[in-house]
Amino acid sequence: MVAPRSSAFLAWGSAQLFFVLGVLTAVAFAILSDEVVAQLSLDESALGLLGGVFFVSYALSQLALGVLIGRVPAKWVLGPAAILSALGMLAFAASNGLASALIARGLMGIGLGATFVGVIYLVGQRFGDKFALMSAVSQSVANVFASGLAIASAVHMTPSFRPPFEWLGVLLLANAALIFLFVNDRPAATAKGRVPLGAALKTALCNSQFWWATVFYCGTFGTLLAFADLWNIQFQMNFFAHTVQQSAVMNAMIPLGVTVGGLVAGAWAGRSGLPLPARAFALLILACFVVLLVAPLSLSVTGALMFVIGCGFGSSTLGLAVLHDHLPAPAVPLATSLVVTAACIFGGGVQPLVGAAVSAPHRAQELIALIHSANPDFGTYQRGLFWLLASAGAAVIASFFFRRAPR
Repeated sequence: MVAPRSSAFLAWGSAQLFFVLGVLTAVAFAILSDEVVAQLSLDESALGLLGGVFFVSYALSQLALGVLIGRVPAKWVLGPAAILSALGMLAFAASNGLASALIARGLMGIGLGATFVGVIYLVGQRFGDKFALMSAVSQSVANVFASGLAIASAVHMTPSFRPPFEWLGVLLLANAALIFLFVNDRPAATAKGRVPLGAALKTALCNSQFWWATVFYCGTFGTLLAFADLWNIQFQMNFFAHTVQQSAVMNAMIPLGVTVGGLVAGAWAGRSGLPLPARAFALLILACFVVLLVAPLSLSVTGALMFVIGCGFGSSTLGLAVLHDHLPAPAVPLATSLVVTAACIFGGGVQPLVGAAVSAPHRAQELIALIHSANPDFGTYQRGLFWLLASAGAAVIASFFFRRAPR
């Protein structure tokens, strides 16, 4: 029996709130990262480690929960995950050093790993006839809230990172109650011809387009995670003397650009096929990072460039579309989980690499000072940005191996 439409929206809305709170958590950590460093007595390398632990635990959890959610009632995946996320938030708010903060970030990552797979699963279950529209709405709503939080922080910035994470913990507990109340989906029915996980895995791994899609999605979405969810704000404050409010507003331009770029890239791909828009948007990301690497920019120009680079990142979903074009339908869900998980691990791995590059001692201080006499620290910033440039370059290479969908 098909669920009533009002019930469908309540179930989707409960999962969507979980997804939004997960995105807000990542944005809040980026905005408040300076306060986290100061109040926990950390350095840039430790901050990168906090970011990396979150995304690696998030990625591994997402893969496990993505497989589980179709085999047990959805509320028994999403509800406990929301509670675990809340405990991680409250533990992070109460942390007093690196060790306790790492444990809390790990708990947050494990719980929030259910957010994306959860909302996409319920969209498929409840709005199968309008899957494309509702999945786009889910992504757009999250991006709008992320931008709103970043812009609001420019008006009022809390002096401590602890209260926002306490509030997020309380909201997640309330969200868990909504999930248990409204998400009553049964496990997806087992079809007679359903492909076992082992066979689906073999089908994906033996397809070259799966691997190029993985590299592309890591180079776009993974780089987005490393840049927008942590290092962009740190770069703006530490190397260009922008206030946290100015940096947050500039960072808010990225998710706004992702929303616009995703819609444009999707429409273009629908008319011309995937390869051309994937190459164009990947090259756009690379060009933006080259501009950021070459010379310091004014506040207004940097803000505009953040929007443009966000548009480029919006093409990341084309990597997932490649899977739909080149893999048999039964293998697509597992392949999608693998690709998204790989991107999260990649983003989590790049974050500490950037942190290590930024905090590394200057081995050629005289040369750096000679080249960048107006701002010697710009060379340090360039070392960190190089990792992001290389990641974007990998996406460009992968895009040139994409093939048109077979007819």
